[in-house]
Amino acid sequence: MSKNYYEILWVEKTASEEEIKKAYRKLAMQYHPDRHAGDKWMEAKFKEINEAYGVVWDAQKRREYDTYWRVGGWNPFGASGWFGGQGFDVDLGDLFENFFWGWFNGWWRARKKSSSQRWEDLEYKLDLDLQTSIYGWKKTIKFSKNISCDSCNWEGWTGKKTCSNCGWVGQVKYRQQTMFGTIEHTWVCETCHGEWETIEHVCSKCNGKKRIRLEHTIELDIPAGIDNGMIIKMQGEWNDWIKAWAWDLYIKFAVNLKEKNLTRKWVDLYFDLDIDVIEAILGTKKEITIPVIGKRTIEIEAGTQVGTVIKISWDWVKYIDKDKKWDLFITLNIQIPKKLNTKEREMYEEIAKENKINFKNKKGIFEQIFG
Repeated sequence: MSKNYYEILWVEKTASEEEIKKAYRKLAMQYHPDRHAGDKWMEAKFKEINEAYGVVWDAQKRREYDTYWRVGGWNPFGASGWFGGQGFDVDLGDLFENFFWGWFNGWWRARKKSSSQRWEDLEYKLDLDLQTSIYGWKKTIKFSKNISCDSCNWEGWTGKKTCSNCGWVGQVKYRQQTMFGTIEHTWVCETCHGEWETIEHVCSKCNGKKRIRLEHTIELDIPAGIDNGMIIKMQGEWNDWIKAWAWDLYIKFAVNLKEKNLTRKWVDLYFDLDIDVIEAILGTKKEITIPVIGKRTIEIEAGTQVGTVIKISWDWVKYIDKDKKWDLFITLNIQIPKKLNTKEREMYEEIAKENKINFKNKKGIFEQIFG
């Protein structure tokens, strides 16, 4: 597909000569190889900008380009006829754009522009503890961002003078003697690159880069219920570019989903609670303290088994875009005592005897002989 010279110059198809010159002047200054020594990409971009300007600025070439979407006419079937001699040479993209320019080009440019402007967005990772993710909070974050230089007004320079090579014309003519006579070529001035002017003073504040880097601070409202991996978009909080343009800052949250015996899974909370074997056998009502969310009163049924889950509905995490809260699940773990005092031992032995359960005798050697 042929290049879109208007997109390369960041102008509309209906742009005036003055708008084209102004856009070219800024881009040429930005991508000039002298400012990016050894940067092959910048060099290639600069050549592409010159190529686009050489076509769009020339009235005849521009009319031909607007008609055929390329300079040199448009033959969808190649120079040698239907199949182009050396193979089928139809560019379906050009064919489609040529016939459906009005609708397709507007849609395509908008789509391409929206995707290309994402390259200076920033993703900022913010670590949160479980408590902050549940209740929400205000947090101040700091980062560095590029803003438009206020000294040169995003120009990169503070003074210009008339180009000594082309003398305020922007173009130079070259004559070449050939066997057919003298041929005259006109091309963009290599000194000012069509600007008619050359830089006299580079901006000392941004050193010609048009932007300066500063520390930036914002206060972030973290909503209650924010979950691990969620992202909040801060529109226009990242780098400035071309004065009015600003990229977006994306805050990505990394939430610690566990604290002690409390674990968060999406909007539900799960708590592991150790209870005494007597509590499990006889049942009880007791007040417990859960990390982060505080005190709760629960009822343990008589005969509770290991792994029994008590559900408290609508407690405790708030769903991020709803007013209601979700569920708390308490898993009961029965603790078997490893050591018993004499009274406890006798009690359990008596129960074992009544139920005819064989048990290991823990009496000492003298108790077994003389007991």
